[in-house]
Amino acid sequence: MSELGLLVSIFASASAGFAVGFVTGLVPGLHVNNVAAATVAGAGAVLAFFAFVGDAVGAADPGIMVSCFLASALVSHSFSEAVPNTYVGIPAGDVVTVLPAHRLAKAGLGWAAVRASMDGSLAGVLLGVAVLAPVSFILGPSVGVYDLVKAVMGYLILLLSAALVLSDGLAVPASRHRILSKVTRTSKVLAMFTASGVLGLVVLDTNYFACAIPGCQSPFVPRSSLLLPLFAGLFGLPTLLLSLGHEPARDPGLALGCKIRPTGLASGTILSLVGGVLVGWMPGLTSGSSATLCSSLVRRPSEEARDVESSTRFIWLYSAISTAGAVLSVGALFTILRSRSGVMDAVTRFVSPEPVGASLPDLLAPAAILLSMVLSASLSYAVMTSMRERLRRVGRALCSRRLSVGALIFICALVAVLTGLRGMFLLATACTLGVMPPLIGVRRIHLMGCLLVPISLMFISW
Repeated sequence: MSELGLLVSIFASASAGFAVGFVTGLVPGLHVNNVAAATVAGAGAVLAFFAFVGDAVGAADPGIMVSCFLASALVSHSFSEAVPNTYVGIPAGDVVTVLPAHRLAKAGLGWAAVRASMDGSLAGVLLGVAVLAPVSFILGPSVGVYDLVKAVMGYLILLLSAALVLSDGLAVPASRHRILSKVTRTSKVLAMFTASGVLGLVVLDTNYFACAIPGCQSPFVPRSSLLLPLFAGLFGLPTLLLSLGHEPARDPGLALGCKIRPTGLASGTILSLVGGVLVGWMPGLTSGSSATLCSSLVRRPSEEARDVESSTRFIWLYSAISTAGAVLSVGALFTILRSRSGVMDAVTRFVSPEPVGASLPDLLAPAAILLSMVLSASLSYAVMTSMRERLRRVGRALCSRRLSVGALIFICALVAVLTGLRGMFLLATACTLGVMPPLIGVRRIHLMGCLLVPISLMFISW
């Protein structure tokens, strides 16, 4: 395998992954993990295709090419999902809007939200690559910090969960009844976190995946497949349903000339690094929960819910943590042999992760994956920048009720095909819970209790 052939194969794989991930990011409700699952399901055909491409360019390892494809799709999806996250499912009327991107879009600052996400995603990739080696050295077997933390992992996750719940009380503005407002809001958050935790325990720690359903014949469904209706119900469908129940926003707005004050470079870098490590190395923590925890450490201006600078800062931080965590998860995969995302789990089906040593063969797979991530980030940033004027023309379509209905039908059909009636029951239950946080004015990220509670209990019971 020549060096030139290897580089060409990485570029080809990264380009294909960029295209697929970018498109899936633009489709509401479609996650990059669905791409990973489809790739694993059709592993034979996918490997045959990349083997053909590899032979044509002189690269002999299709497994590495597939891994580069998946990693590239993960990064480009993180960039392009800023568009539907900003413009799709915007509630109008009196519904409480707690998503920063929706608040900005309703105020005519949609492009500010998209640009903040773009900048944060690019910064996260670059930061993750820069610190990957030292972070892996410290947390991995060389120093062994992760092994020390693993002994108390369950209690640490519970502590972080408590901090996540309590942090939402900080969003209450100063008033005569501030203490009462904090207690009320914290109680709401705790109720949402607990309810989602119970639902997660039912899905992950009971025999719901195979139990008999009265009145019908429902086949066995793998527990991992039930994560699709669980997360679609908690996070995907509720946003779309709330937008259907109210008049659509009149104009998404792009504010092409809007000037936003930049986020503090030092604090943003440190928080992105901390959040990226949590996402890339800690089980159960997502970009949203890590961003919420990290942003609570920053002093916020008053009336944060309507403050443009605070909203763009959170969007930037969320995006930076998301892509930094994706990059740092490569270090976790090749040092402690743990996959912290659906994409990294799919990568293990095509390459056999071994602890990275000093030899070139040990470094080949992770180096190729990192290079594909950087290439994908560069392409994604360039394409997103070129979409600036196009978004003005398609902004109304992105906010249309027709698109929301189409996304709803697509998600429900996907769940029905992949998980059957068992999954549809779970989807309906999760969606009932998922619509509550925006209606009562708390962040939907607290529904991540569906993972944090089962995982913490699993570690504690070991």
